[in-house]
Amino acid sequence: MSLFSFLADLLRDPNRLPPAEFLAQREASHPVLDVRTPREYAQKHLKGAINVNLMAPDFARQVERLTKKGKLKPDQPVYLYCRTGARSGSAARLLRKEGFAEAYNVGGLRGLESAGAKVGR
Repeated sequence: MSLFSFLADLLRDPNRLPPAEFLAQREASHPVLDVRTPREYAQKHLKGAINVNLMAPDFARQVERLTKKGKLKPDQPVYLYCRTGARSGSAARLLRKEGFAEAYNVGGLRGLESAGAKVGR
């Protein structure tokens, strides 16, 4: 194993799923969160995704409301995406700190579309 491969494995987020893997394993009952802004979400989003803006000051409250409504369950997988995968990575880490052990960053919308994800407006 090269040094580069070793370092890449160390830096790899174990809770990041490549888009194709996400599409193959996701069950319809498991929620998908779009953590982009409402404006970005309105332009295009994955069908069935719930918009929870990571940059909003009430992000944690939005997650709490969805949990109380039963749309998010700490003991079930939740998948997060954004434009590039950066915000969804941050959001997944926040959710894991709040007890969502299976919070997965599935990357950016473009990669998801390329892998065959259905989008809507």
